[in-house]
Amino acid sequence: MKFTIKNSLFTAIVSELHKICSTKSLLPILSGIKIEANKDSLILTGGNSDLFIEKRIPLHINGETVVEVQEVGNVVVLSRHFVTLLKKLPDEIEISSDDMQKVLIKSGNIVTRMNGLRAVDYPKLPEIKIIHSVEVDFASLTEVIKQTIFAVSKSEAKPILTGLKMEFIKNKLICTATDSHRLSCRELKITFLEEAHSVVVPSKSLAELVHLKGSGSATVHISIADNMIVFSAENTILYSVLIEGKYPNTQTLIPTDFVTRITMNTKELIAGIDRACVFSEEWKHNNVQLTMIDNSILKITTNSAGVGTIEERQRISKVEGLPAIDMTFDGRFFLEALKGIQQEEVTISFCGVMKPAVIRPESDVSYMQLISPLRT
Repeated sequence: MKFTIKNSLFTAIVSELHKICSTKSLLPILSGIKIEANKDSLILTGGNSDLFIEKRIPLHINGETVVEVQEVGNVVVLSRHFVTLLKKLPDEIEISSDDMQKVLIKSGNIVTRMNGLRAVDYPKLPEIKIIHSVEVDFASLTEVIKQTIFAVSKSEAKPILTGLKMEFIKNKLICTATDSHRLSCRELKITFLEEAHSVVVPSKSLAELVHLKGSGSATVHISIADNMIVFSAENTILYSVLIEGKYPNTQTLIPTDFVTRITMNTKELIAGIDRACVFSEEWKHNNVQLTMIDNSILKITTNSAGVGTIEERQRISKVEGLPAIDMTFDGRFFLEALKGIQQEEVTISFCGVMKPAVIRPESDVSYMQLISPLRT
């Protein structure tokens, strides 16, 4: 194998794959990146026991030659030292390997030799039997993931809650995440006429998908199998296992009636909650108290015995129902929920003492956040 490539492009892709390469696997080869040099492209593959990403680098990008393949072949290079070395080399590099898996890396007057591994020993990517497939706008899918994924559980006590539920029904994709204390749900219109189907995708896999655009592709093709999901965009394929188990029926958690509903400026409320969190860190749950005053003002308060008190008052744009709010929430949870809302105004429905609050963008029923109050 022998090829020449622009190091800036090569390093960027190797760095992406290095992040997911396993360091604790029973298969040491998974700590490496497989490099395949073909006549028409380079293919780089990295992964772990749950996730694999395959990146294709064509010989030409936007009419510019970025790769020259002198000899086809393949090899696996341990990623840790490889990516560190690449970041310290000039812009153009030549990489070659021999039958003994000895890898030679040249850049100007710099010559580096590394021990490689046989590519034939690298796990083969699975050939899946597709049950359902759908094509989705990449930017829209990325937005939906970002607006929901933060609400997944960080604890492995209930593995099913560490993933994002993706429900494909007639012309609609519904993404749901919950950690039992909060819930985030977003709907996206898609073209899907097959039988309804839902899967739970590990949040780590979707986090990598969000950062893997780089292909210039406007759409992503999603293929679903019994125990795997595959996201394919131009020059990038992501394979992920699915989380097995029954996801809780979150619809039963959503209140249907409210006691008080207020509408506020989104950016101003985000800034206010953010300031309140400065003093709330000593509390286990970043306690921030919300109180309505005079049917038109929301008071945001946090108390720290060792630091002091922050109190802020913001004007409410609209009030419906009873003018009675005096509840405490996890400020960090509230802030993360608000940051997913892009509209100018946000609506918050308070459904009674110790019942969850429902947060939605004004005039948008496709996106909803649910946050349970704290006992004080």
